[in-house]
Amino acid sequence: MSIVEKKRLSTGFVRAAGYADKLRRTLLAQNKGVIASNETVRIAALINMKLFEVLREKNVEKGDVVRIMFDYDIVEENGKKTIKPHWDTFTIEIYKNAGVIEGITPPEEVERPTAVAGEWREFDYDEDLFTKLKLKANEVIRIQEGYSLKGSDFEAEVIGTDKIRIKYIGPEDKVNDFFAEILGS
Repeated sequence: MSIVEKKRLSTGFVRAAGYADKLRRTLLAQNKGVIASNETVRIAALINMKLFEVLREKNVEKGDVVRIMFDYDIVEENGKKTIKPHWDTFTIEIYKNAGVIEGITPPEEVERPTAVAGEWREFDYDEDLFTKLKLKANEVIRIQEGYSLKGSDFEAEVIGTDKIRIKYIGPEDKVNDFFAEILGS
């Protein structure tokens, strides 16, 4: 008996109810044209009988998901090729059904406060917000309390590192877009 080739089989993830068919088809595909198909089916049946016992012992249910992996050799004896599984390399991963989730409730719509053009809105100081306002501003003036910023459609005051006050003075229908853009939401 001489070893012709070493191979590894992995069924991939499959429901336990279908592991035997998957193993047989994978073994046939891996050895097409190398080993007679009736010999491959015979070996697959022997492997599947042993696996059936093992899965029953471990209380694996039909709906559980398994992945079966093992190494095997293709051996030649008296001019006939066959498959010799390495039983000590068999690995069976079992994934139990944890339940079914049905009827997910949609997220609650969070109503954003509507901004009004011409009214001051006050925010806690945020460096990113300050930077966005500076980039949009046409005029940035250092004042005693912090900064005064003026853009084509807004005025803002940065009061130290405590507060930022913003008043949108552009078109009424663009006020929410303006705040969404500078607040990043």
